[in-house]
Amino acid sequence: MELVSTLVTPDVVIRRDTPAGRTRVIGAIMSLMALFIFWVFALGATSKASSIITFNPLNTSGGAPWHLASLTLPSRVSALVLAIIALAAGIETIVRVPASRVMARFGFVSILFLLGLFVWTVRSSGPSPTNFIDITDVLVNASGITMVLIFGSMSGIMCERAGVVNIAIEGQFLGGAFIGAIVASSTNSFVLATFAGAAVGALLGWVLAFFAVRYRSDQVIVGVVLVTMIASLTNFLNLTFLTPFQQYNTGVTPSSIPIPLLDKIPIIGPLLFNQDMFFYMMYVLVAGMSFALFKTKWGLRVRAVGEHPQAAATVGIRVKGVRYFNVILGGAIGGIGGVAFIALHGQFNPGFTSGLGYIALAAVIFGRWRPSGAVVASIIFGLTSMLASGLQSFDVPVSSEILGMFPYIITIAVVSGLIGRVRAPAADGIPYKQD
Repeated sequence: MELVSTLVTPDVVIRRDTPAGRTRVIGAIMSLMALFIFWVFALGATSKASSIITFNPLNTSGGAPWHLASLTLPSRVSALVLAIIALAAGIETIVRVPASRVMARFGFVSILFLLGLFVWTVRSSGPSPTNFIDITDVLVNASGITMVLIFGSMSGIMCERAGVVNIAIEGQFLGGAFIGAIVASSTNSFVLATFAGAAVGALLGWVLAFFAVRYRSDQVIVGVVLVTMIASLTNFLNLTFLTPFQQYNTGVTPSSIPIPLLDKIPIIGPLLFNQDMFFYMMYVLVAGMSFALFKTKWGLRVRAVGEHPQAAATVGIRVKGVRYFNVILGGAIGGIGGVAFIALHGQFNPGFTSGLGYIALAAVIFGRWRPSGAVVASIIFGLTSMLASGLQSFDVPVSSEILGMFPYIITIAVVSGLIGRVRAPAADGIPYKQD
């Protein structure tokens, strides 16, 4: 195993610092966000306007041991303080050009921007019918999309760590959601629906591996074809099967499983410990993948195949076998993600995943092909997606089409290199030709 370990580039070698020019660009963006907070959120509120932030649990039937009091904030002053802090962080980034934690600074300013947006949206003199916002409700609503994105990003990591690009995540979502809706509606069992979704996803993974590994086809093209094919197939089956036989698409959803005591903690309880079975499966999946990829011999072999398959083959590793296994397993995870999406929305609708598979792939890049990093990226994308739909209910004077662009603008920023230099597995996307 010592020889195998030399084939894998240690993660500490991956460059994590950001070049000076890009660091200053990020600092400039942070400064512009601060100026936006000041110009729109602070000056856009009257001096007498106030905003109320609450932390009420969504389900009060069991009561909560601790109740957090609501915060009543002066809208203009609060936004002004947030703008000053954000501007200071932006200027510090431009002047000092820190070699690390640049994105942590950017994330901090993004949180300030989000708070400023909340304060401005629910101000007493604003267009919103209410002057309060429930932070617990915001986070719980965002957690559903975040969960689905995490399943998709874990699917992508499983494949790409072995050297195969999984563009087909969107198709695996759709396939898993379609079969999951049918099985859950027919049996009222999301356990059986999960197995069915995993089987469909694994089948799509096998098709991807068959062409990409055996015939060395272009992995991106194969993935795009699979997504197009599944999208068209589910549209056809929806019209010919689910529409006339609506008993197979009843919109059943799983019940929440509260964890005693922990579910009573304000904010954290409803968010993390009072969710459905898929949310807890996500915990196990992320922890299991993190351990398996970086703490086991199997994970070392997978990373060796993804870095240098020719050298891995010389020490007896079956490169094609490893890639087949990982792509099929990654497809199964993607299929489960589709069932989790059905658990959120109930009924299946054609194309209702709306590109979440591609956003999950961006989360893989943002997270530097590590499960923990992909989780952080999925949280960011999940909050952004929630804002795109949630702000419409507050009568924000911005068109719904513009708000809907937010998740994809963030995705473009990620894949274009705004987050800094990232290094994919060296053999990612490169067909392996056995000597």
